[in-house]
Amino acid sequence: MTDFGLLFAALAAISWGTFFVPVRKVGVTNVWQLQGATSFGILLFAIPIGFFWGFEIQLSGLFSGLIWTVANLLALYSVKLIGLARTSPLLAGFSIITAFAWGTAFFGETFDSLVLALVAIGLLLGGLPLVSSGEKNPAIQRKGYFTAIASGLIGGSYIIPMQATQTLESGFFSLSLSIFVIGIPLFFFARRFIKKETIAGLVSGILFNLGSLSVLVAVGLIGITTAFPISQTATLFAVSWGILYFKEIVQKRGILRVAGGAAIILCGAALLAIA
Repeated sequence: MTDFGLLFAALAAISWGTFFVPVRKVGVTNVWQLQGATSFGILLFAIPIGFFWGFEIQLSGLFSGLIWTVANLLALYSVKLIGLARTSPLLAGFSIITAFAWGTAFFGETFDSLVLALVAIGLLLGGLPLVSSGEKNPAIQRKGYFTAIASGLIGGSYIIPMQATQTLESGFFSLSLSIFVIGIPLFFFARRFIKKETIAGLVSGILFNLGSLSVLVAVGLIGITTAFPISQTATLFAVSWGILYFKEIVQKRGILRVAGGAAIILCGAALLAIA
């Protein structure tokens, strides 16, 4: 069961690491439209899953959807301000802190070696400054960093209501429905219906919910203190997209710093998996 839990956590990392790519490709010009379009994609993915996990309306899932929507709006704004390569590490790091705190303090989750687990968390967080500071650019807006941090702190709690009420599976449809219901007025509030942005949002929504489905399964198998931090190695995929595809960092020194940070993060994830 542990192996399956790690596999689903890794799948969540890949999905979430690619989640912002379609949005970044078209450019974040209207956060409201993109959030609304993303919510459509999330519901489209949730409907077929509902035939297996059910279409129950759970208050915990609805609340989780609200938390995620706030976090994602902040994340979209951060990507608009400072780019994908810099936003993702901050999201991951502060999500890890939040999830680890919930798991150990509230759910009483334990490790075979707490020291090893703390070293792993230290490595995960220690690699983030290297990844996020690959290039000094005076045009980077400081509020983008604060927005990304806030998004990470909030987003790290989005599955907590479902885990606390043991509705990880039955609450999945409610989570998706909540995001969709909130997203509808945001989509029309934008008053700008650009086809390519709408399609990008739909694809992003499907990718997000694939990751969300995977992490819920992983949390049920190996706990949030292990599953969520591993899923946040998504930052490696996101940073790779930002550097290799979108060319957000072009200086050789900056790329080397990012590669070093990525290696440290991977070591942290590996240690946490065996702690």
